[in-house]
Amino acid sequence: MNPLSISILSFIVFMASSVGGLWLAHRLPETEMTDRNRDLIKEARRMLVALASLTLGLIIASATTSFEQRSNEVDDSASKIIALDSTLAKYGPEALESRDLLREIVRRGIERIEVAAVEGFNTEKTRSGIGINRLQLKLLQLAPRDERQTWLRSNALGLANDLGAYRWLHYSGSDGRIQWPFLAILIFWLCGVFVSYGAVAPRNATAVGTMTVVALCMAMAIHLTLDLDTPNRGLIRMSASPLRLALDQVGPLEPVQAPSPR
Repeated sequence: MNPLSISILSFIVFMASSVGGLWLAHRLPETEMTDRNRDLIKEARRMLVALASLTLGLIIASATTSFEQRSNEVDDSASKIIALDSTLAKYGPEALESRDLLREIVRRGIERIEVAAVEGFNTEKTRSGIGINRLQLKLLQLAPRDERQTWLRSNALGLANDLGAYRWLHYSGSDGRIQWPFLAILIFWLCGVFVSYGAVAPRNATAVGTMTVVALCMAMAIHLTLDLDTPNRGLIRMSASPLRLALDQVGPLEPVQAPSPR
């Protein structure tokens, strides 16, 4: 779902509902628009506002949590990438190929995030893995010569397994978690609210301006929710900066030599 398109469409639908309410109030006979009927409309509107507010609040909270989880995954990945490279450097020259592969994985991870920001997560470039399984197999092929290298190899495998659990390294199959029927029901409730606004509002510029501002605010709230639910693209997106910083610190540098025995 494109957040901008849906928010613009929502704004148009909300304004159409407000105009429909104004038209309905004008077409109904005076006997139908009594004070008791107006009170009933206001009570129904309060119920719809409560339902929509609660639902929208829950959706925003869920989208915010999902966004923070994915952003934290990238931050954690960067720290584990640096730790893994440092561990392999201490292992010795036998791990240089693994360090080269780790650097390539980081490069492809940055490319994947940048591609997803433009084209989404359902593209050919984001469907394939970026090599974390090959790195794990490469680490398993290391043959430790002493207890020190055995310990370093074990730590490297643990860090590689942690990296393999992160979702940004794999094809997610979806740009967001919010299902369109859920969003459609929410917009339908809000349309009922705007119809009630138009039904009881006076026909003047102030009333129309107020309904326009409220419709714009609700459309912006929907846009914010969908934008948070798609952390790979939009105005609020997952940053690859931690991975770039990690990439600057990893690579096939001179390995740390083991201390010579005294």
